[in-house]
Amino acid sequence: MPRRNIVRDNSLIRALLSLRGNTRACVYTEPLWSIPYTLFSPFVTVYMAALLLSDRQIGLVASVTMLIRALSALLGGAVTDKLGRKMTTFIFDLLAWSVPCLLWAFSQNFWWFMAAAAFNGLMQVTDNSWTCLLVEDAGKSNMVKIYSLVHISGQLAVIFAPLSALLVDRLTLVPAMRILYLFTFVSMTAKFIILYRFCGETTTGTIRKRETRGMSLWKIMSGYGQIFKRIFSSREMRLALVIASIFNITSMIMGSFFGLYTTGNLDLPRHYLAYFPILRSVIIAFFLFVLQPALTRFGFRALMLAGLLFYAASHALLICAPKGSLALPLAYILLEACGHSLVMPRRDSLVALLIEPAERARINGIMTVMILGGGIPFGYLAGWLSDTDRRLPFLLDIAIFALAFAVIAANRKLLAQKDAPPAAANA
Repeated sequence: MPRRNIVRDNSLIRALLSLRGNTRACVYTEPLWSIPYTLFSPFVTVYMAALLLSDRQIGLVASVTMLIRALSALLGGAVTDKLGRKMTTFIFDLLAWSVPCLLWAFSQNFWWFMAAAAFNGLMQVTDNSWTCLLVEDAGKSNMVKIYSLVHISGQLAVIFAPLSALLVDRLTLVPAMRILYLFTFVSMTAKFIILYRFCGETTTGTIRKRETRGMSLWKIMSGYGQIFKRIFSSREMRLALVIASIFNITSMIMGSFFGLYTTGNLDLPRHYLAYFPILRSVIIAFFLFVLQPALTRFGFRALMLAGLLFYAASHALLICAPKGSLALPLAYILLEACGHSLVMPRRDSLVALLIEPAERARINGIMTVMILGGGIPFGYLAGWLSDTDRRLPFLLDIAIFALAFAVIAANRKLLAQKDAPPAAANA
């Protein structure tokens, strides 16, 4: 019997090596974004707290970022069609990441973070255009694999996380974060330049640029009313909208308040925050590379429901953790990573598969406005709850997971259709 070549026979590795064109440029350059993001992201809220922001102010910054994201998403589809996917991605990547990195690096108080939030919220324009670059010239049958590769790129970046832990331990939090933000500015700006150099305009993007030549942004947006009707007339798109909205809210809450809770309430050292993502990423990478191909036989809906149970269990363990405990936060990371692996690639592919290719930019933009708009109050709400008791934001997440479970369970027939297509079956 011939020996198996594990690398050659792994479907995701084969998919990575077979990428071409814009999809390859997007995936291959992603580490230049994901590595620095991984270095600073575990410390963001504790950095804000160290500069004397309250939990409510931290929640308000999150809500303002969400508001700007919603407004920029409203314009994002029209801008992407007008300027093209390639140029839009380059310009708004610089505005949404390079500029705020400098503001974060030199922040002194709450208002610096608010200014950075105003720029960072523009990420939604480039999220739209970058997504178009990633998927528009790729085959539908590869959609889950492409999104899995994007997720894995972010997870593998955490092998550099000990560097941020070392900096925080040696230099203390604030000077270490200033260095990390400056490094992020350099790395991400390099990524944006390289991506612009090696990407071309997509086929759909070329058509939309030609169709919108001579039209103002407001004229392009005049058709948004029909886009709204198209979204709400489709049961599948309504479901995708609800699911994406729910996970947008829970991800924001987890990202904003985990660090504050573990360092403030559980008294864990701050530099530990750099090591938690390493464990999380190892679990996610193992799940996506090893377990996911075997699990797809259980179906799209069943795996999302299982992922929600993992999410809820992880939060329950974290809430029950005694002061000084490391075991339960580690258990939280384990279960949350399992939930993420089951849910997020399917959430992303569900939305991507349901959007009409000819109107992808505008539909994606309008859906994003509604997703982000629904999340705006939850940043401040979670901050207010955290000021009262830092366990309460995680209880709020559990309640939202229960809602998501009910929504997915109630749409058995609709989600059963996602078990048959290659995008789900070959994940």
